[in-house]
Amino acid sequence: MKEMVTSVQYLISDGFDIGKGTDPYKNFIYTSFQESATNVSHRRVASLTKKTGNKQLAKICGIIAADEARHANAYIDFVDRIFAIDGSEMMLAFEDMMRKKIVMPAHFLRESGGYLGGLWSHFSDAAQRIEVYTAQDYIDILKSLIHKWDIGNIRDLIESGEKARDYVMTLPARLQRISERMKTPSKEYEFSWIGSYA
Repeated sequence: MKEMVTSVQYLISDGFDIGKGTDPYKNFIYTSFQESATNVSHRRVASLTKKTGNKQLAKICGIIAADEARHANAYIDFVDRIFAIDGSEMMLAFEDMMRKKIVMPAHFLRESGGYLGGLWSHFSDAAQRIEVYTAQDYIDILKSLIHKWDIGNIRDLIESGEKARDYVMTLPARLQRISERMKTPSKEYEFSWIGSYA
């Protein structure tokens, strides 16, 4: 428990950089994606814990997942409304955030004595391996946002906005090809705050 609390305190004090600066459009793109991703991961954890018989934890994770879905829907609606009044700038923000890749708020995660972000790659590998959150989920969320915002049919964009739209529209297929070549991480890491391999 002490090791887990130490990691949490590091995470709070280290903060995070999601690559949006002070741009509200980029922030809304980020939260639309990130809240969708945490909905997926919490639902999966709920399902896994239910299978182990831990109904209380499954219920907690299910409630959190539902909250994340509501948050995602709100941000997705914000972006949809902005596209209607400032399409080019919103499209440029979407492209920029997808070029930077959406990182999770815990991407600086570390353990006691560890370096900034040193634990995140192991945490991410474990999530991929046990299918809590995978590269395919990332692609599916992107496809979902493109569909919800009807990106392919947004018109009256400036030239850079059109190029941004073209980039976003072709990105899922490109990521799919990369994903198909990726191997599921096999190395297991012993997290100090769990005390067992994951």
